[in-house]
Amino acid sequence: MKLAIYGAGGHAKVVVELAKQLGYRTICLFDERWKKLEPLEGCEVIGGWQAMLDYLSSTESCSAHVAIGHNITRLDRLKTLQQLEVRLPVLVHPRAYVCSSAQLGDGSVVMANSTISVGCEIGLGNIINHNSSIDHDVILADGVHIAPGCNLAGEVRVGCATMVGIGSSVIQQIVIKDRAIIGAGSVVVKDVKPAEKVYGNPAKTH
Repeated sequence: MKLAIYGAGGHAKVVVELAKQLGYRTICLFDERWKKLEPLEGCEVIGGWQAMLDYLSSTESCSAHVAIGHNITRLDRLKTLQQLEVRLPVLVHPRAYVCSSAQLGDGSVVMANSTISVGCEIGLGNIINHNSSIDHDVILADGVHIAPGCNLAGEVRVGCATMVGIGSSVIQQIVIKDRAIIGAGSVVVKDVKPAEKVYGNPAKTH
């Protein structure tokens, strides 16, 4: 199997290792800084965004992934690839648990020791990072990043391009709107407005 990955930073390093575990044997990396970057986990960085598009158009049976932590940029790249009808597989670590009724959006990644429970809906290009728990009937919109060690209780709603920081917890039925940022270690006990930045226990704007 062949996989083209856009991004060659720290997050990409983890994705490359996961892709190898999932059986991808040909992995090519693309990044705008490609001339300055060394191979990543044995994979060459061979060009920027346009080079990746050219590679995909000329290479048979090649899937793609966008391994960038920045939510809006990742989502923008993925939407372009969708329009070009490029395959965007969901990458699920063998040690993650995903309930059979959960729906995972194209281009999402679920890291080791994470759990996605019954009835969840995960949008396009989500990152569910290591050791996170997504409880029943949670809905994550497109481009969400759930950082390592987060806990989302049942029926939580998270808006597009939102970042939930490392080690945060969100109680049941909370609604977090688009482009919000939840600071590391926060406990969210009330709804969060669009583009609002909250942190602390309980989480609030400061």
